[in-house]
Amino acid sequence: MGAVNMIVNDVKVNRKPFPPINTRNRVRQPGADKLRVPFKATTVGRLLNSIRPGNSPALLLGECADGLPFLIKLGDPFMGAALIGCERSTGKTHHLQVLAESAVKLNPPSALQIGIITFKPGEWQFWERKPENKKYLQGIFAWYDPWAEVLIKNLTELAETRYDGAKTGAQIVLILDDLGFVEELSYEAQVNLRWLLEYGAQAGIFVVASINSGQLDRFRFWVEPFRTRIVGRITDKIVAETLTLRKNSAVDALEPGMFRVWTCSKWRTYRLPLLGD
Repeated sequence: MGAVNMIVNDVKVNRKPFPPINTRNRVRQPGADKLRVPFKATTVGRLLNSIRPGNSPALLLGECADGLPFLIKLGDPFMGAALIGCERSTGKTHHLQVLAESAVKLNPPSALQIGIITFKPGEWQFWERKPENKKYLQGIFAWYDPWAEVLIKNLTELAETRYDGAKTGAQIVLILDDLGFVEELSYEAQVNLRWLLEYGAQAGIFVVASINSGQLDRFRFWVEPFRTRIVGRITDKIVAETLTLRKNSAVDALEPGMFRVWTCSKWRTYRLPLLGD
C-alpha cells in the first residue's frame, strides 16, 4: 500500500459463535508521545495521492507528524467497533466525514459500502450529492427515521447470514454520527445495534460512531462494547480515563482537529485533513 502508518489493534479475542444478542469487552493501559508536533494543512486527496490502494479495505484517520497518512485497515474480525470521543466542536463529525471520503478514494464499491445514521442529515448532503459516492451508499438516514431501523435490521440479518458461511460480499462501514441520539431508535433496533457493536466486525460490518465526551456517563452501556477508542480534546481527566481505558492519555493538550489512538504499544497522534482533493 506504499508508505503509510497503520493502526494496530492490541485486543485479543477468542473467536466464538455469536450468542443471541448480548455481551461485552475491553481494552488496555497507557503510554504517551509528543502532542505539540508541526502539522501543515492538507486535504484527504493530497494525503492519499502518495499511496497505492491495498488488497484489504482501508479508511483514512488523518495525517501523522511525519506527514504520512494514518490508515485503519478493515478485515480484522477482532478489531471490533470504533468510537470517536471528544468535547463539543472539536471535530467529531468532520472525522467521520474524512473516513467516508477516504473510503470512496481507497476502495472500489465492490469491496466497501457505507451506511450513515445522523441527527443532522443536512451535514451530509454535500457528500450524498456527489455522483461517485452514490454507488457506495447504503443510505443516509436520521436517527428518528424509520429507515434507519430498517438499515440496522438488514445489517444484523446480513451479519448472521455471513457468520453461517452462506454469503460473502463487500465490507460495510456503518457510521453513527452522534451516539447520543441512539435512544431515538425503537427497543428492537437498539437491541440489534448493540449486537452489531459486539459482533458485526466478525462478519465484515464495521461500526464507527462518535460521542460527545460530556455525555459519557449517561451512555456507558453503549460506549462499553467499543474495542477501538479514538479520542480528541477532553479536559476532564476522569472522563478521559473512562473513555480511553488508560491513564495519562494527555488528551487535554490536544487542539481541535487533533486525535489520538492507542496502537498496541504507544499513543499515536494525528490531525484531520480538509475534505476534498
